[in-house]
Amino acid sequence: MEISKEDKRVAENLIRRGILHRHAQWQEELRKLLDTPLDEKCNEYDRSMQITDKARKFYKEAMEMEDYHRPSMVLTGLANLYYRKHITDEDLSGLSDEVKQAITVLLSR
Repeated sequence: MEISKEDKRVAENLIRRGILHRHAQWQEELRKLLDTPLDEKCNEYDRSMQITDKARKFYKEAMEMEDYHRPSMVLTGLANLYYRKHITDEDLSGLSDEVKQAITVLLSR
C-alpha cells in the first residue's frame, strides 16, 4: 500500500514516539532489576548475568524496531507498536482512515 507524504510524516513521528516509549519501559525494567536486593539465591554474578541477558535481548528488539523506519515496514511497525501499547488510538487519530484500516487488517491476522 502506498501512503501519502502526510501519513508518512505522521507515521514516522509515531514510530519514533513508540520506540522511545519502549526504550523508557525497558530502562524502568532494568532499574527495577537493579533495585532488587541481592540474596542467597542471587549474588552479584547472577545479577550481572541477568543484566547481560536482558540487555542482549533488548538490543535485538531495538534493532528490529529500527527496521520500522524502512518504507516497507512502516505499517507493520505501527501495527506492532500499537499492539504492544507503545502508541494509542489517540496517536493513530492523525493518520488517514485508509492507513488506520490497513493497520486494523494487519492486527486481525
